[in-house]
Amino acid sequence: MIDVTAGVYFVLHADCDQRGISPGRGSTRSRTPSSTFLAASFGNSGGSLFLSERPYFEDRQCGAFVNDLWSTRSDLGLRFVIRTFDEKSPRDLRTRVAAWPAGPFNGFGPGLRLARSCIANWSGMTTVESKRRKKGKRKGRKGRGNGFLPDRISNLPRAPNLQTPRDLDSGFLLSKEEEMCALWTHSALESTISRDYTAPHYKFHDDPYLIPQSSAHNRSYALAKESGRKTAMWVREEHHDLFQHKVADPEIKAFVPLPIYTEESKVTEETLLYEISNGNVVNCITIYDLLKGEMTIPTKQALLELLCFYNNERTDEWLETRWFKIDQKRKKNAWQNYSQINVLFEFLKEQEPKIAAAAYTAMICGLAKCFSPDKAWHFYDESQRKNISLSVDGYNAMISLIPMQGEDFKLKSSVTDIYRAMIINGITPNIHTFNAALNIATTLKTNQVALGFTRKILADITKFKLKPSLTTYYYLLKILNRFGDMSYNSFIKILTSLKNETITIQNEKDLNFFVTAMEMASQQFCDRQAGEMVNELLLTGENYKFINNNIREHIYYRMYLELILATEEFETFFKLYSKLVPHVTIPEPAVMSAILEALKLHPAQTATQYIPKLWSHMIMFGHLNREELLENILHLMSVHCKPVSDSPLNAQFTEMAVIIWDHIQTQNSKRLQHVLVSNTIMGNIILLLLRGNNFTKTIEIISLLVRSPNLIKNGQTITTKHINEIFELCLAQAYVPVIFTLLEYVTFHSLEGAGEMVEKLYKTVSLTPNQKNILTSLVGIDVLQLQISDEN
Repeated sequence: MIDVTAGVYFVLHADCDQRGISPGRGSTRSRTPSSTFLAASFGNSGGSLFLSERPYFEDRQCGAFVNDLWSTRSDLGLRFVIRTFDEKSPRDLRTRVAAWPAGPFNGFGPGLRLARSCIANWSGMTTVESKRRKKGKRKGRKGRGNGFLPDRISNLPRAPNLQTPRDLDSGFLLSKEEEMCALWTHSALESTISRDYTAPHYKFHDDPYLIPQSSAHNRSYALAKESGRKTAMWVREEHHDLFQHKVADPEIKAFVPLPIYTEESKVTEETLLYEISNGNVVNCITIYDLLKGEMTIPTKQALLELLCFYNNERTDEWLETRWFKIDQKRKKNAWQNYSQINVLFEFLKEQEPKIAAAAYTAMICGLAKCFSPDKAWHFYDESQRKNISLSVDGYNAMISLIPMQGEDFKLKSSVTDIYRAMIINGITPNIHTFNAALNIATTLKTNQVALGFTRKILADITKFKLKPSLTTYYYLLKILNRFGDMSYNSFIKILTSLKNETITIQNEKDLNFFVTAMEMASQQFCDRQAGEMVNELLLTGENYKFINNNIREHIYYRMYLELILATEEFETFFKLYSKLVPHVTIPEPAVMSAILEALKLHPAQTATQYIPKLWSHMIMFGHLNREELLENILHLMSVHCKPVSDSPLNAQFTEMAVIIWDHIQTQNSKRLQHVLVSNTIMGNIILLLLRGNNFTKTIEIISLLVRSPNLIKNGQTITTKHINEIFELCLAQAYVPVIFTLLEYVTFHSLEGAGEMVEKLYKTVSLTPNQKNILTSLVGIDVLQLQISDEN
């Protein structure tokens, strides 16, 4: 029986030894504290297989880094073409790789050897010269480039306020010392200025008339500004012949129109490599067709990998469009079967084993990225029949597809089969291999089975001395979420282990960690300490980049505000609220409703202090259409914080009631289907108007309810409690017209109490003959005579 504390790889390794199968050589990496902690948190770890790292190609680490996802297209292209690493390169540089399913796809393979030569020739330096200079004595900046670029490029003029290597196109580069000096200077200057919590985001104009006041306005303003940039780009592309003049020195390539290739264009293999480096799929396909397939094998491999990576989508380069884009579930079988992909793959898979393996890996990773499991499994089985060893990325991609199989026993057996194939071929797993396996653990239906499988995976991570990524912790949080309060200590240990680490983006799932962690701290544990640990971690260094879109930011701060509201005094909460709203986030209606509900639990004197601010935010954020919010704020003003008759608050509350009523009327004038409100809202509006002596508006509302009774939803009427209170207020001030209007409403809806109201009116107020006639027309002569006889 397999011990639950032993890794799956350990057991498979023993099995391979018995069958005479020799796995790869050992690794010399030291154990990381994080991996040791994980195994300790989920159970004692046992032995596990220790495989070697065997790079598939020396330069397979050329790739578009996940950290470069925010970069421009030209920057992305230059990075993955120019950067190359060998076994002597620093570990942290060699392990930064591109994002494919279940982990990084290590960039482009042997196809970019030629691309590297091409880029070196661009800069006026041959690869031979580049190697010679690298072997030369390196002193200071001169003669050694910047670690990635040849000397000629690194000696371009430098200028402050530009970053490396993003400003490569502009011709300016900064030394590391200059970058740090500028950073320290800016940090020192920033520390002398107090933060303005009322200022808008830097992308908006700091002008009262131009600052967006709601989530909808935030989106509209930001996208409108970006729309101008898109328009300029469109004009440049449509009329590229008008933008041939060179006014920038040095040239800014982002402003230069993209080349257009036709059947008459003279293209070469270097032209194709240039477009591959820029990630321009359309131009690459056009050039490939013009060349009629006459190119070297590495170029074909590079093109195949590009087409597989960008198969059904193009990376959106627009920051605001990405920020406000609503995440949609990816469609299964979204693979677009380009004819060029089939031709390239059919050619490459018949080449030598290494080239065939790279082709199979590219196809499998692309199909997994597009959620096309059937084709991916077909190519995987085909490669195994041919004894073709995939790279670790290919196996990771296959593990990521296993959850689509459904049944638990099939999931675990499929993982074991892929593990065994990796061992036989001497492929060393990386952290993304085990992250994909952890994803499978989150899909297992039985909690104990999922926990046992997780312990085995963590044992493997520990034995391989791998450093967990944020995706690892994200999947662990999903598993811990099943066990309620029992998982609190493990949750705190995870946050503590991340406290002093520099977190880098390695996978798309990394972006889910902070939202999930705050959700657990707020909803599952309701613990202020845990929430503050998550928030402190988010605000450390550059970790805020893990909140990569508007939806995640709203969810995160909704959970955070609800946690502070539930665990702290209202005064403490409101200080934090004032710092975050609206500078950082705009609270959702659910958060605003929770705040108003919390105010009901505090004394009237305390609640009155915060009502004006919350009311102004409700107007600002467009919350007047939310019935629940209107009921809460009106209840606070009319019942919970009911002021005395001579209080100035009556006038303020009356003004708020008028705004609500006018808003309802405005909405009804714009819509064919009227806005319907509850009888509670309508009754509280009338009460607030009467307390502020706004009798004209009161008569207007009650009269409208007589003519249009359907304004109150579900055919309801104003409650008897509200009717009696309205009558008593009018009677105390002897305002007969409002009483008559109220009697009209009561008799129109055949409500009880009309007789008692007439009796009180006769006893309290002296009516004129004209008023008696009006009263007779309202309640009838019989009711009136009855009340008069009772009085006598």
